Amino acid sequence: MKKLEKPAYEFSDVIDACLNGIARNTELKSTILTDKAAILLDGKKYELDVPQGKLYTYNELQRCHNSAPISEAQKKSYIKLYETYFVPEIKIETRAIYDAILNASKEECPFCGGIGTPKNLDHFLPKTKFPQFSVLPSNLIPSCLDCNLDSKKTSFATKPEEQTIHPYLDNPIFFEEQWITAEYIIQENNAPAIFKYSVNPPDYWDEIDKIRVNNFFNDFSIGSRYAKQAATTLSSKLLLIRSMLRKNISIEDIVVDALQPLIDEAPFKNYWEVGMSEGLRNYLRINQTI
Repeated sequence: MKKLEKPAYEFSDVIDACLNGIARNTELKSTILTDKAAILLDGKKYELDVPQGKLYTYNELQRCHNSAPISEAQKKSYIKLYETYFVPEIKIETRAIYDAILNASKEECPFCGGIGTPKNLDHFLPKTKFPQFSVLPSNLIPSCLDCNLDSKKTSFATKPEEQTIHPYLDNPIFFEEQWITAEYIIQENNAPAIFKYSVNPPDYWDEIDKIRVNNFFNDFSIGSRYAKQAATTLSSKLLLIRSMLRKNISIEDIVVDALQPLIDEAPFKNYWEVGMSEGLRNYLRINQTI
């Protein structure tokens, strides 16, 4: 939903950095050196397949470039490479890479549109199922705890429409076109007004892409999280708009001065404030008050 630039680190260099940190485990080092060429081929195919929506074709514990099986011993080695020689702070060279990838998010989780703050890197394809990607930079996504533990967990797609949007490499339409909108709703019995966010992708999108964004919206609880975020700023927005109405400023001038800039200057197309501002704008135009 929020695009991030793909990490600048080469897969081969990251593997080498991990190998540099292996001092005594000669068996692990030998395994990685022997398998490195195959691991790199898998990584290359991964980065070609994400934009085409083909990760769902991958089988767990199997090479994606030639379908060769990955043994339990290899799986343990690849996971150990990540957990023991990439993540620990004592491994200065590789931990610097980890932190750089994490910090590139600028404390905004890409899965929930910046609502949460990333605390760690999430394996887009889980390392227990696809261990060959355990240290692939483009498979490591900064993620907040809610998105990592509650929403994404360790699942992976087996159908095209089940694929989660990949923040680094996915189809540009998910980032450059609007598919989340919101309605401003006045409730009965003096209950606080609310925003109802929903999925409205362009009609010309492929049906699979429409289903993907709808699944993404539901899986990451975007509607409720965006609505809660919008509610925190609603009072100040209403004070401003009502003040302008009392001064007999026209509805269109209010839209142009108070709401449109929030839409035009939003950090990305499907930012929570875009839907909120459009919801207020549409309500104003229909009802001529708020």
